[in-house]
Amino acid sequence: MNNTPKVEIIADSINRSCPRLTTFRLTYWRPILAEMNTHRVFSRNASSSRAMRFENLVDQVVDDPWMPKHWASEQKGMVAGEEFDEKTKEFINKQIAELARYTAETLMHINDSVTNQTGKAIHKEFINRYLEPFRPVTQLITATNWNNFFKLRTAPDAQPEIRDVALAMQDLYLSHTPEVIKDNGWHLPFITEEEKTKYDINVLKKISVARCARVSYDSTKFDLDRDIALHDRLLKNGHLSPFEHVATPMFTKVLERNFRGWNQYRTMLAG
Repeated sequence: MNNTPKVEIIADSINRSCPRLTTFRLTYWRPILAEMNTHRVFSRNASSSRAMRFENLVDQVVDDPWMPKHWASEQKGMVAGEEFDEKTKEFINKQIAELARYTAETLMHINDSVTNQTGKAIHKEFINRYLEPFRPVTQLITATNWNNFFKLRTAPDAQPEIRDVALAMQDLYLSHTPEVIKDNGWHLPFITEEEKTKYDINVLKKISVARCARVSYDSTKFDLDRDIALHDRLLKNGHLSPFEHVATPMFTKVLERNFRGWNQYRTMLAG
């Protein structure tokens, strides 16, 4: 059983004229993704159930299901009551793990039956959805304004699972030192210092975008030619959210799209 969120800073930039711009990569219990996505100041991409093989997700759910860490009692209102003792939590976790296994096995049976009848399996964009309550999600978030998120999601009345994520993010954010970016510099997630010396900025922007996009299917296998090809394909097809994580200073604290003081690569694209 897994229920511990993972929090890391991928890129952290500041300029003499612009606020701090930070990119987090997070892994947490998938059911709270909707709450994370209510914060409109965020540029974000997340791993997609449509993009991963059903067989791989089934194995993960059976072997290592994700579930809540804080089981608490019912009471009136949105906020749960007192947490149960460890013995009760252990009982609930065991039963939920059985539910996850039963769900996975039932879906495998349905898929096998349909395959035998029609010669075709059910597409993953449908069948994978029923595994989501037992799975993690990996999300990339970039923003200049974190104050309201930290205020709301670390508050005592926040759901404990999202509070755990927000507290870990806040601790890392406060302890991390951002990189000072020159006036003509760029915030480039997933780009190494060695790559910055090897490639032109236009190439760096492309491979940074592609690597941000790969969060959609949890891939960290980077390859220069494949990254550039993915960037060009995203641009051609109008899948532009990964372009928001790459940005350059604007020399102002004015809000541009959802960033303050930074110009997103997306805004520079024709059309």
